[in-house]
Amino acid sequence: MKKIPVLILFLLSFFTHGFSQGPVTHLVLFKLKPGILKSDTRYKEAVRMLNALPRKIPFIADWSAGENFSTRPIAFDYGLHVVFDSKKDLQNYLTHPAHVEAANAWKEIAEWNIADYEEEPEQGTK
Repeated sequence: MKKIPVLILFLLSFFTHGFSQGPVTHLVLFKLKPGILKSDTRYKEAVRMLNALPRKIPFIADWSAGENFSTRPIAFDYGLHVVFDSKKDLQNYLTHPAHVEAANAWKEIAEWNIADYEEEPEQGTK
């Protein structure tokens, strides 16, 4: 009989922690295509559309975006950092019509690199 409470605790722990996931981060670095300047109206419109997404997509947990100020040759031109509560929220974001529209605007003017990741457990703190 003592094995049943242990089994129940194990199952509760598994269902509480086994299926849960921590925050999911979506990073995008944009590099403008040759001939596209930051003064270009297409660039300004793409930035506007991108920065409107937090108002249009309620499941964005955190948002940070901005123009790069570094002059290093390897630097990208614009960066985006978005946090979601789950992978499901990220997938819903990627298929949301407002995101698709903004992504299409960026495809016309920039190349980009992305990284989507879950925060690794036991990360050190300062």
